[in-house]
Amino acid sequence: MARRIHTFLALLVVFLMVLATNRIDQHHFEKAQETVNEVFKDRVLVQGYIFSIAQALHEKELMLAQQTYNRSKTTNAAIEDLIADFETTKLTRSEAELLSQFKSDFVALQKLETRSVQPEMVAQQQRQIANLKEYLNKLSEIQITESRNLTTSAQKSLDMSNMIANFEIFFLICIGIALQIIVFYKAKKSVKA
Repeated sequence: MARRIHTFLALLVVFLMVLATNRIDQHHFEKAQETVNEVFKDRVLVQGYIFSIAQALHEKELMLAQQTYNRSKTTNAAIEDLIADFETTKLTRSEAELLSQFKSDFVALQKLETRSVQPEMVAQQQRQIANLKEYLNKLSEIQITESRNLTTSAQKSLDMSNMIANFEIFFLICIGIALQIIVFYKAKKSVKA
């Protein structure tokens, strides 16, 4: 009877250990999956927004050079929409600060555009666009850094998950060997008796 209890307890411990490692493994897998989604949603899409804003600013530069201002309002609306989309993502502190500065400088550019189209105003608008592009470059650098950090975090979770899977296999092999020994040991005792 005592042997049955010991066997039951040993099997219960094995079951609980396998269950615990499975839960830990599942946690690491979910973290890796969450990180991959975050890289796409908060980094890759944002990089697309930055690129689109940069294109729109380049379009504004061309309009200034060609002195065609008729599409400026459309371009401004597109930039405002992209900024709004950008703000819905998960921002780091430095990203939020740069985006806030970008927005205030963009509003200043829009005010400059409503004034007369004299050469000094055009030069001022060009400087403002250059400043905005610099903000975009800094925001782009943040995307690269954050993507690298998130990728490293996901890799750590996947490495941990792989290690746990290897541990589970090792543990199951040990259990199999132990069961073989128990079965054959009992069989040898039965034959001797």
